[in-house]
Amino acid sequence: MPQAEGGSRLDVLRAIPVLYGCLWSLFIAFLGTVAIFLFARSSEWDVNSLTAAAYVVHCVAVFCGAIAAARQVESRGWFHGGATGLLYALIMVAIGLFVYNTFTMDGSGLFRVLLMAVIGAFGGMIGTAFTRK
Repeated sequence: MPQAEGGSRLDVLRAIPVLYGCLWSLFIAFLGTVAIFLFARSSEWDVNSLTAAAYVVHCVAVFCGAIAAARQVESRGWFHGGATGLLYALIMVAIGLFVYNTFTMDGSGLFRVLLMAVIGAFGGMIGTAFTRK
């Protein structure tokens, strides 16, 4: 793929801030999942500790991805961050439904989707302060 004048290949991805932030979220979630796996293998973690660690990794991933998305825009960071959190949550729901059949469409599951959108919106507000110039 040839590069545009004065641009890089990432400029195409940065043109869609929500997708850019979601890819950052997935990357951070992957790294966090690998870290949890390594810690769990080296020590004795019970199921509740693994579940709590997985939730923390997903929340941190959405927060960082929302910051990355909001840095690409000059205004409405809360919107782009919330959309990043929502897209990330929908990807996780799709994985939970189609691969592992673990997601339930009840109040708890919908609350987790809403929580990811709210965390993303908060990260987007923070990320707007660090807008990329």
